[in-house]
Amino acid sequence: MADRAFYEKFRTTPQGQALLRMIRYAEGTERGGPDSYRVMFGGGLAPDLKQHPDKVIKGSSAAGAYQFLTPTWQQQQKKLSLQSFGPVEQDIAALDLARQRTMGLGGLSYLQEKGLTPEFVAKLAPEWASLPTQQGKSYYGQPVKSFDELKKVYGQQAATPVATTTTQQPQPTTQAPEQKAPKYNVKDLMKASLFQNLLNQINQPSPTQGLIQRFMSGAPLGMFK
Repeated sequence: MADRAFYEKFRTTPQGQALLRMIRYAEGTERGGPDSYRVMFGGGLAPDLKQHPDKVIKGSSAAGAYQFLTPTWQQQQKKLSLQSFGPVEQDIAALDLARQRTMGLGGLSYLQEKGLTPEFVAKLAPEWASLPTQQGKSYYGQPVKSFDELKKVYGQQAATPVATTTTQQPQPTTQAPEQKAPKYNVKDLMKASLFQNLLNQINQPSPTQGLIQRFMSGAPLGMFK
């Protein structure tokens, strides 16, 4: 299952998430959350994600975030040993389809090297009818998104975390005890000023922090007794 391990890792990369988000947007299934993976052809939602709903609506059995037809899903399920129709499984199946379609360009690594290009999207057009060919048209004569629009979506930051990623709960913070500033009287401040002026006159470096703290705490300084 080396291929599946590759897809599981790639789907968590910025390029993987961007590609999957772009396809969902083009297919009209992007809902910004788990419901994206339940969308059936026509806009309805599957009751659960245990398996592909395998329900024909207006002549199409397309379902899920990437609108898998029943035969396509069955093929991917067997090939990749997918146990359910869940978000992770759908992502893996879609990435495999995308990789197979773009092998002539170098596969998914193309995105990491060159980013999203019209040529790459055109290779995916036979798989997803909503993606444009290099002529800007659908491979199947259906409505398509423009490359400029897809490029914009591809470049967006992910709005939702990757499925199965554990979100760490914020740890309670321990507030440091409030520290009261020491109080100094006018006589102390005058002594400090005179002491600093004297050091400046004889070109000596400023006293260290430890000396200042000792002085301001009221410890005897010798010459000011």
